[in-house]
Amino acid sequence: MNRKIWILLFVSSLSSCVGGKFSYSFDTGRQLDFSKGKWIFNKTESNSTIFDSELNVLAYNEFRKLLGDSLTDLNALRAKKMVPPKIEFELSKEALQQLGKDTGCQYLINTRGYIVSNGAGSISFDTGNGYYSASNQSSVSIAIYNLESGTLVSASQAVGKATAENSHFDDNKGVPSINSSAETLMLKAAKNLIRKYDKYRLDQ
Repeated sequence: MNRKIWILLFVSSLSSCVGGKFSYSFDTGRQLDFSKGKWIFNKTESNSTIFDSELNVLAYNEFRKLLGDSLTDLNALRAKKMVPPKIEFELSKEALQQLGKDTGCQYLINTRGYIVSNGAGSISFDTGNGYYSASNQSSVSIAIYNLESGTLVSASQAVGKATAENSHFDDNKGVPSINSSAETLMLKAAKNLIRKYDKYRLDQ
């Protein structure tokens, strides 16, 4: 067995894992009907230059499971329609209605990810030198618009957080904790949040 792999397996067997906790909220539009209309998937936004494309692929694939052929992305639309080079996350009523006229679609899906902190790192150690707390945290927001009326029909958020803590009362000094990175939390939060739409959809 490769020595690096053996070391990784050994460390993993001795470590504790901080996989992250997630919370979800819907400001509006928890239950939607996904059986009608044509839907545009806008390119995702995030402050992670490395994982932005991964967020885009993951979110598109998850929404594709909900909508099937009713979903189209901007690249496919631009081959046939006049579409702005960039569609913002928040749009005015007039801009939304114009987008609907230009594309012939009825809905727009916007997804945005945000890396809040990576303070805990991938691996943390309990040094036994007193209390500390550090966390990796990300958030994901989804906004879905009706292009015909130019209104927001759904707004939701997910927050993922992995916290590494220790104090002088702990007995596991020197044992590493493997923490989910903020980027991993962002992707997991996006997947889980989109699957909430599937769970609560009206056209079951």
